[in-house]
Amino acid sequence: MSVRNPHSPNRLKRLKPRQRKKMHVGEFSELGFHLVATLAESKPAEALDALLDAWLTEVDRHGVSFGGHFDGRSHLEGVVFPVGDTKVSEEVRAALVGWLGQREEVENVEAGELIDLWHSQY
Repeated sequence: MSVRNPHSPNRLKRLKPRQRKKMHVGEFSELGFHLVATLAESKPAEALDALLDAWLTEVDRHGVSFGGHFDGRSHLEGVVFPVGDTKVSEEVRAALVGWLGQREEVENVEAGELIDLWHSQY
C-alpha cells in the first residue's frame, strides 16, 4: 500500500478549487496544534476554573478554538484549531503558548508544531 501526499504539487494542479476545498488541501488546508499543560495541583479548584475560563477567552480572542480535556486537577490536553476564515499561524501558536506559560497556575506547557488537521496522524 502506498501512502499518497495529499499536498503534492502534481495532485494539487489537477484539482479544481472546489475539489481542493472539499478535500481540505492546498490553500484550503487547516492547520492546528496539540497542547498539553500541567497545572499546579496545589491551587484551589476555583483558581483552576478561573484559569480555564481565562484560557478559553484568550483562545476566542485570537479567533480560533480549543477542544480537549481537563481532568479537574492538573492535566489539560487538547487541540487548537481554526474557526471560520481565521487560520492558526505560528504567531497565534506562540501567543497562546506564551500566555499559558506565563500563568502561575501552570507548571509546564508542551505544544506541538503546526500540523495539517485533516491529513496528519496525531
